[in-house]
Amino acid sequence: MTIGELLRECRVSQNKKQKEFAGEILSPSYYSKVEKGKHKITAKDLISLLIYNQISVKQFFGRLDENYEENQFLEEKLNSLLAQAYFQNDKSKLEEIRQQIKDSCLSSEAKTDQLLYADIFLALMNNSLRDNKKLQDKVREKLFSMDEFDEAKIMLYGNSMRFYSLSDNKIISQSLIRKYRETNNIIIQKYLVSLCVNMLETVK
Repeated sequence: MTIGELLRECRVSQNKKQKEFAGEILSPSYYSKVEKGKHKITAKDLISLLIYNQISVKQFFGRLDENYEENQFLEEKLNSLLAQAYFQNDKSKLEEIRQQIKDSCLSSEAKTDQLLYADIFLALMNNSLRDNKKLQDKVREKLFSMDEFDEAKIMLYGNSMRFYSLSDNKIISQSLIRKYRETNNIIIQKYLVSLCVNMLETVK
């Protein structure tokens, strides 16, 4: 898939006309030719276009990779396994999944992210996160750079709320509760309840 083809797919999925999608970043005529592959688009304009239309830059470039869907499925599967192992308090399973991540065919960036989640869950299980300032900083940095939350990331946030200000926790918690209040996922439901309890404890 080319950049132009993927831009068109994103635009159509948002039900936007070319002029609306291009905004003031590109003229409608120029943008039309970008979609058709007749004009090139600079990296700066492309990123501006993605941000303007609230499209994840990471996911957009990821979809240009032919292995994107396969890697995305593997990431989601590993996230789910990490969450389940942590929820079941199974340290040996967490360590086993961590090794699976190391041996996987994920991209370097995705593998680094997954290993970070595994290390954080292991630190939480070992009750050592509070003494690991470096890992705490990585947690904060990772959480605030996330485009989407799944069950592993929600669990990660729920166990890291004490590292954030009350106002930050309020914004993140309300956003997650609004997004997932209709979910049928039992693990996510339990963690949403935990977020509410944690918020009540914070404001006491």
